[in-house]
This record gives sequence, C-alpha cells and structure tokens, in this order.
Amino acid sequence: MVASPANLVEMDKDNFFSMVNSLKKCQRADLADINGDEDIIEKLYVDPLENNLVLKSCLVPNTTFLIGRKGTGKSTIIARLQHEIRKTNDKLSLYLDVKTIFDESRPFDFDPSQYDNILSGEALDRYLLYKTFLKKIIEEIKKEVKTNTLKFYLGKISKVFGHDKNSFNDELDNIFINVDTRSYEDILIIKEKKIYLSEQKDVIQAHEYEFNTGVEIAPNDAKINANMESNFSKKTKVGEETKSKFSEILLQFFDPKSILTQIKNLLSQIGIKYVFICLDDFSEIDKDAMEIFVDTIIAPLNNWSEGYFRFKIAAYPNRLYLGDIDPSKVDQIKLDYYDLYLSSFAKNIEQEAISNISKLLTSRFNYFLNSDPTSYFDLSKNSIDDYYKVLFDITSNVPRNVGWILWYANQSSISRGSLITIKDLYLAAEKYYTDSIEVFFSQNKYMKESFNEKLEKYHLNELLNKIIELSKNNKAEIRNTDSKIFANERSRPLTSHFYIRKELEKLLNTLELNFFITKYNEQKDKNGKLIVFFFLHYGLCEKENIYFGRGSDHKYIVQRRFDYSEAIKNCIDAAKKIKCNNCGATYSIDQLNNLELYRMLCPQCTQGKCEVMNLEVELPDVKQEIQLLEFDVRLLNALRIDQPQFAKLLAKDLDCHYQKVSKRAQILETEYGFILRKKETLRKEFGERNYYYLTKEAYETYFTEFT
Repeated sequence: MVASPANLVEMDKDNFFSMVNSLKKCQRADLADINGDEDIIEKLYVDPLENNLVLKSCLVPNTTFLIGRKGTGKSTIIARLQHEIRKTNDKLSLYLDVKTIFDESRPFDFDPSQYDNILSGEALDRYLLYKTFLKKIIEEIKKEVKTNTLKFYLGKISKVFGHDKNSFNDELDNIFINVDTRSYEDILIIKEKKIYLSEQKDVIQAHEYEFNTGVEIAPNDAKINANMESNFSKKTKVGEETKSKFSEILLQFFDPKSILTQIKNLLSQIGIKYVFICLDDFSEIDKDAMEIFVDTIIAPLNNWSEGYFRFKIAAYPNRLYLGDIDPSKVDQIKLDYYDLYLSSFAKNIEQEAISNISKLLTSRFNYFLNSDPTSYFDLSKNSIDDYYKVLFDITSNVPRNVGWILWYANQSSISRGSLITIKDLYLAAEKYYTDSIEVFFSQNKYMKESFNEKLEKYHLNELLNKIIELSKNNKAEIRNTDSKIFANERSRPLTSHFYIRKELEKLLNTLELNFFITKYNEQKDKNGKLIVFFFLHYGLCEKENIYFGRGSDHKYIVQRRFDYSEAIKNCIDAAKKIKCNNCGATYSIDQLNNLELYRMLCPQCTQGKCEVMNLEVELPDVKQEIQLLEFDVRLLNALRIDQPQFAKLLAKDLDCHYQKVSKRAQILETEYGFILRKKETLRKEFGERNYYYLTKEAYETYFTEFT
C-alpha cells in the first residue's frame, strides 16, 4: 500500500513507529525477535560496505576489532555474525556483555579479610574488583559454551557422549572446578610477587587527561574552591608497576591457557574447529580493568590458541588497548563513515555514506511497511535523494541516530497524518541535540562524579563554546567581506565546518565521541602539513543559528578563517597544564604528543612522570542529596524524552542490560521518589509490564530548563 496524507491509516502509523523504533534502539546480540521472526537480524541487516564486506571480514577466523561511536552498528554486526555462525557445523560463537559483567563485579565474590597484612586500602579494592571481574568473565564463558553447544550441537554431543548429555556437562564443569575451589590460592602468589603493604605506594592519585565516558564514578568530597596549585581532587588509579603485578598474579591464578586448552580438546570432539568470542561494550569499562582483562585473558588466549579462539571486540575510537596482541595480526574495522569509506578506497566518501542510508531505510521500510521510503516523505518540493542527503548531514551515517531523527520527525508528521518534510528533519535534529547530546554538559552538575571529572567536562564545554563562538564570528565577518570565494554564500554564510592541525586532533576526541563534532576529511595544507576537518552537529547548528555546509567553492573551507588550531590550543592551554610529579616542571599542552612517546617521563629531571592537570575554577554548587550517578541521570532523561517505558525498552535506549535498569529504577523510586511504577498492559504484544513514569519532583529537580 502506498501511503499519502489522504490514505495514511492507523496501521501505517503503527508500523512506521515500529520501524523507527527498531532503528533507534540499541540492537544487542540478544536481539528480541520481532513478530516471532527468528531470521529478523538477517532480513534487517544492511552491511555498510558493498557485498557484505564487513560481515565477511568478521567471519574470517581472525581477531577483529569493530571500532565506532555509539550507534554505528557494532552490536548489530556481532548479532549478524552470530546468526551466520549458527548456520555452520564447525564454528561456535560466545557472547559476553563486558560492561554488564564489570558492573556486576561489585560486591566482590571474595572476602577482603583474607588479605589482611597483605593488601589494603585502594590496592585491595582494585585487586578484588579485577579478580571478581575476571572470575565472572570465565564463568560467563563456561555458561555460553554450555548453552550454545547444547542448543546447536546436541546431535553431535549425543553421538560422542551418548544420549545422556550429563557426561558432556560433567566434563565441561570439571574444566572450571579450580576456579571455584581455589578461591584464595592467589595469596601465595601475591607473597611470591612481593607486593607488601610497604610497597603499595605505587597505587597513585593521578590526573587523567582523557575523559572516560560511561563509567560510574563514586562521589568525591573535595571542596570546590581549592587552590589552583594544590589540593586537586584526584581519581585514584593503580600505578603501572602494581597493575603489571596484578596482571601477572591473576594470569597465574586463573591459568586461562589451561582452561581454554581443555575447552578446545572437549569441543574438538564434537567437530568445532573455531570458537569466536564476541565482546560487546569493551570500551565501557575503566582503563585499568581493560588493560588487566587484555593482559590476563584476551592476549594470552589470542596468542596461545593457534587460531582456535578468536575475538570479535566492539570498542570506541581511542578507547582501545592491545597489550601483547600484534596489531599487524588483527583486523580493525572502523565504522564511522570517514574512516570506513576511506579504508575501502571509495571515490566519494560522502556519497557512499548517503547510499548506505538509502539501503538502510529501504530495507526497514520494506520489512515493516511493505513499501519503499518514497511513500512517506513529501516529494512535492524535494526528491528522496534530498532527504537522504539531509539525513546524512544530521546523522553522519550513524544508524541509531537515523532512527532517532525519524522518531522525532514522526511526532510532527506521520503520527498526525502528514508526510515527512525537510523542515521536520531540521526540527528533529535540534530536538535530538538538546535532548540527547547537549545533556552531556547541561546535566553534568547533577552527576555524582569526582571534582576532577566535573572539571574535565567544564573545560570541554568551554572548548565547544569557543568553537561555536568562532563559527558565529565567521558568519558575521563573511557577510561583510569582499572576497570572491564567499560570493555565493555571503547572504547565508556557511560556518559549521572547520579544520585544525593534525597534532591537535586528540584534544577533540571526547567532543567527537559524544557527537558534538564529526571528522570528515584529512589533507595536507600548502606547507605540506596534515590538517583535519570537522563539522559541528547539525542540531547544534540549528540551535545556535549557524548555517550548515562548507561552501560551493572548493577553496571555501580551506580559508585561514576556518583554521581553529591556535584558538583551540590557547583554550586548552588556559584550562590544562602538564606538570612533573617529581620536580614540578611544567609544559604546554602541545608538548603532550612528544611526552607520550617517552611514557610521560619528565625531560627536565628524568625521574618523575608528567601528568595533565585541569586548572581549577568555581563550579556550580549543587546539593549532595540531589546528585546522582551518571547512569541514573541518563535513565531519568530517557523517561523525560519518551515515557512510559518498561525495563527492556529502556535498556535498548540506554545500551545496557535490562536488569541494571530494573535495579536502578527501584532505587530511584524507593529512595528518591523520582520514578513512579505502574503494572499495566499498554500494548497487547508486550502484555502486562511494570511501566516507569517520571514524577513531577524529578522533572522539577532536573529538567526545568527543557520546558
């Protein structure tokens, strides 16, 4: 049926809503079947490269890192990979949600008193966290092996081990028996490694210059108005020497080589030649935990197993640690559109991305609406290609963001019986930006984070504001310039795009990770130096009245006025400094890359380590009792955007396990009164559920600026 304003019926509206909802929700590897369709992932999957090249690359028995920002399709690719592996008769896939396992590693599985007079304080806390985390990882591997072999290889198990599957289960259980029975034998290893109380000075207080998103931080009692040169609020971090010893201890204690060798021998008996271990949300755990996880489990298994065990790891850009894994022997697939299509040697990177949006929407419309996209967009003034181009400009070819933009556009169009217009997309872009992106800064004051974390966000916000200021200044100045290069845009100056020197790119990593900006090109300037091009988020431009685009003249964007290098460097220099923890020598931020080459060793004293430190400012003083964990603020914000919702739906918005939503929602309901829970049936296909609503108190406490 072809839709039009005249014949859009309730079924069209409902199906359109289901279609956009399937895009905007995080589709994890435990993707719930839609309409009871077991092959839904195969039908809806659209590979970002021609001929399913990403999927085919992942199917090769080699360790693969899928690298991209949130919503770029990492979990969907893993789900599609697992679906394909399950069709084979000699491969097994295991799925581990690393972030959920890490979150569940507190409280510890071990008694801290067993370590009296051996480890104490922060060192003991971190050690037991990592030990519990790795134990749960190994337990999850066991659970996944058992579940997937019995589900997909039961016939072969019966042939080898007899019709009673208990003998197979017993052999599998015996492999892991030492993990449960040797709970504290690591104490002897700790003594052998000579980590004593007197040597725990290596547990240091460090200033981290790279902001860590997605990790819940406990509150810090530091005062807001501390002196600039002293009393910095600090984030405790395990020192390199102690962390290395922790890895050695846990490697020896868990002995993953022995465990996996036994698993390999067992699975080989039923014809399994390869085991793919899929690690989702790998970058969501803290840096020290990631390094110990890689050094203790991933690198040894990858390097020892002779290709039998291979990892498929979903990670964020610039949040990746390889340890002893040889980078030349693993595949890294970057999913953000510039890196993706540059690596595939596409002639026109932007056009490849636009084409992918077309294929993505065509697939979804066909499945949910039995129609193509042209039936739901107003084509009286614009072609369907115009809509794809605008969607690309707004979303940067991020599938989940495409879903969100169409979800917002639906509210002003399809749900009201009208077709989607270009204006609907513009309004949706601004709404999505203010609702879901800008809150990274706007809700920062309510988050229960360390002072240094809050300070880091403050300075990042100042940096973004400087970029916005420069773009607005360019807009005003271009209107008054006589330069011929700007002639076609003088009445409507396009100032959303800019460039910086390559060596400064790292300073913008966090802004890009959170979608405030997006990288779209690299090239050499006239002096042969590499420069990197970015553009501001489309919704930000709509909000700030900045015209989006890079000009009709190919020389437009390379004009000196769009070089923000010095302004950004000056902004960072005013916010941060690099200081030696031994001699106190200070260095400017543009020396960071050189210092990193020598592991931050101080060039002046050659003894101390240099640290990047935030210069302190007075931050908004918010009452402690209304400060929440970052996840809790995000949960409340998700309900503000779309309520009521039940735990599984919220989990897909928040990119986490539904049990975490249920646990935190209960706390927000019973301890704070910010959530109202009702057991009801709102949609027949979902049945009776516990639906969550945002209370008036929560709205008035945290979200009055959105009225």
